[in-house]
Amino acid sequence: MTNHRRNTTALAALLLAAGALTSTACHYQGGPRYSADRFTYESSSWYPKTVSLIDTRTGQTVWTVDIPVGEQLVVGFSRGTGPNEFNTDEIVWGLMPAGQRFGTRDNRMPCPPRGVRRLDVALRPAPELPGDMASGAPPRDVRNVGGRVLQPVDPDEAPAPGDPNRRSPFLPPTPRPPRK
Repeated sequence: MTNHRRNTTALAALLLAAGALTSTACHYQGGPRYSADRFTYESSSWYPKTVSLIDTRTGQTVWTVDIPVGEQLVVGFSRGTGPNEFNTDEIVWGLMPAGQRFGTRDNRMPCPPRGVRRLDVALRPAPELPGDMASGAPPRDVRNVGGRVLQPVDPDEAPAPGDPNRRSPFLPPTPRPPRK
């Protein structure tokens, strides 16, 4: 019985340790929900964000990133790994798809120490389209089919722009003659 209890206790401790290790790398908007000196900023069409790191001793912008729409920026600080006494820490960051909970922060750069740095978040003019939509194809034509429902027109069926049979997609369909 004691051997079974010991195995159960060891298994519970192992599961608890595994849960603690995996929870430290989760990227939630705003940060990991405990004081880890790590922050996550998500950019959307209506809230496109720019994040800047400011050295408060000089007011200088040390680093800035325009977060693309549909992505998130994960920022962390590594204490004591900087190259000199003026920049004793390093900023570690990575861009990844919005909502991604796990990922690596592959970029590093020396930064001011903890007491003299500030992260500023600014909103860019909205709305801003995601990169794949900003340079995408023109909008598709629509036609009114039997009332108020608008349906996309199949590009193969659509009349050419100069075609005299081309009608506004917002006009009701041409009435048919009554059947006899």
